[in-house]
Amino acid sequence: MSTFRSLLDATQHMSLSVRPSGHSIRKLASRALRLLMAASFALVYGCSDSSDSQRTPDQPPEGTTVDVSALQLLPVPPGAGAAQTSAALPTDTNPVPTLAANYTEAEFLVSGIASSYAGPATGPAQVASTGNAFVTRLIVRFPTAQADFSGRVLLEPFNTTSGPDRDVIWRRVAPLMQNNGDAWVGISVRSTSATELQAFDAVRYADVSIPTNDLVWDMLRQVGAVLRTGGEMNPLPTYARYLYMGGYSQSGLDTATFSMAFHDDTRLLDGAPVFDGYLPAAHAASRTPLQSGSGLIVEFEEGPMQAVDVPVLDFETQHDAQGWSREVLPNLFYTSQGGANVRRPDADSATDRYRLVEITGASHSEVQAGDCGGTPSSFPLPYFVRAALAQLYRWAEEGIAPPEVDRIEMDAVDVVSTPSADEVGNARGGVRSPFVDVPLVRYQVVAGGSGLSCAFVGTETALGTDVLAGRYGTIDSFMEQFTESLDATIEAGFLLEADRAEILENAAMKAAALFPPGA
Repeated sequence: MSTFRSLLDATQHMSLSVRPSGHSIRKLASRALRLLMAASFALVYGCSDSSDSQRTPDQPPEGTTVDVSALQLLPVPPGAGAAQTSAALPTDTNPVPTLAANYTEAEFLVSGIASSYAGPATGPAQVASTGNAFVTRLIVRFPTAQADFSGRVLLEPFNTTSGPDRDVIWRRVAPLMQNNGDAWVGISVRSTSATELQAFDAVRYADVSIPTNDLVWDMLRQVGAVLRTGGEMNPLPTYARYLYMGGYSQSGLDTATFSMAFHDDTRLLDGAPVFDGYLPAAHAASRTPLQSGSGLIVEFEEGPMQAVDVPVLDFETQHDAQGWSREVLPNLFYTSQGGANVRRPDADSATDRYRLVEITGASHSEVQAGDCGGTPSSFPLPYFVRAALAQLYRWAEEGIAPPEVDRIEMDAVDVVSTPSADEVGNARGGVRSPFVDVPLVRYQVVAGGSGLSCAFVGTETALGTDVLAGRYGTIDSFMEQFTESLDATIEAGFLLEADRAEILENAAMKAAALFPPGA
């Protein structure tokens, strides 16, 4: 019996042999693609009796309030394609997670018709135009075998701040998702994505067309609808029992806006939400306007998150909580308003399920390019993002809300806020962890240096050997205190047990490098 992977290989081979010479050919290829995927589903996942008209809990919902009648899942034309170890193009030098051996990755084009919308980013959204054609690109990653699939799917709008599409959330949560057996779907949503893809491979991505960023909302609604209900246009072999949306930085803004302006209008026919929860990460005080044209950098809207009836875990680094201002040209400053200026209370009611977590010591980005005026920060942000996603799952699926946590203490709250520093210079309050409670370094979450890129990263300054000796005495004593703090952070849910051994190993190595000889 063939496995899904072997059938998918055949599908990919078939799609590479089809050149986009006409609409009818593309429709036939699309149908063949879906038939092969359906056959693989039957072989690997098992068949069900379609004569049973009574839907069971294991069957997908019958439909949604979202119009997906024009949506078409298309095979990808010939060409090299984007690097299949990540949605980023080869020009991106940042490290990427490895796809697990029991996972399948595939790429699709999706065509459809979208409306554009007007109104505030908080909603309500009003239709501004209709009949806008688009062709976008999806990358999907999922367990090859049904037995490994958790039923969860995370939809991530790609981040294009650096130019090419980047799967910023996937890069941080891949170990958790692959350990769970979760599926992930990335979608190109910016008009610049088409330009970047075609510059990389003019043949493979010739048909990609996103005329304006304003179509993002319907693209997300429509792809979310087919992921949740399954069927012919679903890029995954089966439907999502639980569907989430998550994004980081630019895509975190998109996620925040979608949750407020479009969540209520994206429903199953029985009134239940299509999306079970949202992870808008590192969006600070900002959200994407409903209309932003075709620009890469737009003028964001700012303000607090609004209530929705599914869990929203608002994940902010210290950097994003406090904000920053940078002189980009003589006497010309760029200011990013911090989230502390628009904080709102946590809630867990039927109509408002919200948690704000601010990660003390964390910068917006972990990756530095060039000299930013000091030793690059070693704060391990991905561990905290993974734990946040696990908290969101638990809240949505089991009804267990994350604990409320103190906000980072600020000496002054303003457009750019000033954090209150402890005795070594790290901020007080926020999510406590061994990195700031049993410190080896002082974190500067907004780096110095020149250039706008340095404003997104942080640096660190090692505590002196005399300070370390005075606080801890020996490395063994440090590790005992660090381990106790780590276990408390894991118990609180802000780090994961699965990452414990790696965190301890890294802490021991760092301590050995910083403590005085013989300690």
